[in-house]
Amino acid sequence: MERDIAGDVHEDADLRGNVVVQEGATVEPGVVMEGPVLVKSGATVGPNAYVRGATLLEEGVHVGNGVEVKNSVVMRDSAVPHLSYVGDSVLGRDVNLGAGTNVSNLRHDDEDIAIDVKGESTSTGRRKFGVVLGHGVKTGINTSFNPGVVLSCDAFTYPGEVVTDDR
Repeated sequence: MERDIAGDVHEDADLRGNVVVQEGATVEPGVVMEGPVLVKSGATVGPNAYVRGATLLEEGVHVGNGVEVKNSVVMRDSAVPHLSYVGDSVLGRDVNLGAGTNVSNLRHDDEDIAIDVKGESTSTGRRKFGVVLGHGVKTGINTSFNPGVVLSCDAFTYPGEVVTDDR
């Protein structure tokens, strides 16, 4: 088990498995991390967040209160500040998710999730796959994403929107 904790981790945080918190990163009280997780310098997690399974939080990322991030890549300077779920997803740089933004990452019909690649529907080969959000995407509060949605750079959603198609 690899554990490299060079950052500031509050004594009330619970780090399990392979977890790396780089120097300059902060993990606040009530956070639970189940590795493999890498928290890069300048990132902050918490309070009361749950980060698990093959997750990368790049430099300057903020994962806030009541947030769960699972099997995801959150790129530099992005924020999932509060009361959100992000699973099996890729968030580009400078993404900001409004409070209550939730990513659906599971098909209940046991079919693979498909995404559009160059205009063609392409199977991911996975029953669980969240979203891909380009650099600069912003979501309004209480946005909900269907599995496999891809948003282009600088796209946005309105508060309360249910996003079923790429844009």
